[in-house]
Amino acid sequence: MPRIHILIVFSLVIVLAAISCGGARLSSSDIRLYETLPDKRLAENALAHFIDSNFYKAIDTYAIILDRTNAGPSYRAWARYETGFCYYYMKDFKRAREHFEKVRRDFPQAEFASQRILAEMLIEKIDTGKTDGI
Repeated sequence: MPRIHILIVFSLVIVLAAISCGGARLSSSDIRLYETLPDKRLAENALAHFIDSNFYKAIDTYAIILDRTNAGPSYRAWARYETGFCYYYMKDFKRAREHFEKVRRDFPQAEFASQRILAEMLIEKIDTGKTDGI
């Protein structure tokens, strides 16, 4: 097989591996743009990435919310939960559990009960090995 064909096949394998593991990351220009957006718009973009199965882009977008010191607590709680959910979908249960535990620990207030209940439900699934479906 000519060398160019080997390189093309290898490149395709790398691209397919990235896609199957959650897709590409946000580019540095996307990050700069996203950092200028309000929390609500960031959350909408992260959800769009999730729906498109671009889990790493969703994680990167949620990270911008989590890194903000002035982000609204409801956006932070959902960003933390959804980050865990992205990892759960990618079957990275260790990271998923870490984020779900942070939801449980960092958001004890009644207003975050939905996020906590969902996080606890998925922690239970992870702990019992029942992760074959949501």
